Amino acid sequence: MRMQLNESSKQTLLCDSKVLGKAWKKTYNGYFGNQKNMQKFIQIFLPHIPAHSKRVSILYPASANGKMGELLVKALEKQGVDTNLTIFDISEKHLAQNHNKKTKKIHGDWLSLKMKKKFDVIIVRSSLDYFSNEKLQVNALKKVKNWLKPAGVFFNQAASLSNLTERNLADRIYSSNSKIGKRHFQCKDDIAAIYSKAGFATLKKMGNAPPLVVTEKEHIQRYGIKASEVEKIQKLINRIPSRKRPNITVTKNGYRMKFLFPVYLAR
Repeated sequence: MRMQLNESSKQTLLCDSKVLGKAWKKTYNGYFGNQKNMQKFIQIFLPHIPAHSKRVSILYPASANGKMGELLVKALEKQGVDTNLTIFDISEKHLAQNHNKKTKKIHGDWLSLKMKKKFDVIIVRSSLDYFSNEKLQVNALKKVKNWLKPAGVFFNQAASLSNLTERNLADRIYSSNSKIGKRHFQCKDDIAAIYSKAGFATLKKMGNAPPLVVTEKEHIQRYGIKASEVEKIQKLINRIPSRKRPNITVTKNGYRMKFLFPVYLAR
């Protein structure tokens, strides 16, 4: 199935052009291609998939190559659960890396994608922040809610900062450079409100996936930013007292950002 992409999605693809397809597994020092990191996420939420289910339908939005979905399928099949997996992404190059003929693949835009099928389990990994403001994030979560069965569960590994000040600084860092593109990261202080506006009745933190450390080196590699642009980001960081941004620091040659990855369950 092929879908039309809107302009913001096309811009996202343009910014990420260096890490689409095979290159995705190596981005950020291999964090998102690291199977141990994926398994940690799965270990957190696997016990909360309804135990009585003998057949589980899984949806994986913004899946890239869908590897984590495939690992979840294997984990459930070991428990004697029959599964079917649907993945979708705005990048055809990402989807082309999945060679499992049993996995349904959809090339499409999260906000415009229409599906009649509903799922028992939906998983999302560090993708909500691609929607650059709260309104768009609420709309994205509303889509997820509509794709869930009444008893379905939604698990999200949310790229987060420790407080509102730090989160807002991270947003400004990313939006300061058109090569990187605008993002809206998560924070424990307001994520519940976003889910509530999307219509979810329950939101629970289930644990923490491994954190991700990003420096100017990773941004140079992924987005091709220059030394002058690194300096601009350093100045943005220095405007905020260090005590208010424990996970974002200025270094001799650039900066260091530590993203936290709490895992949330929603119904």
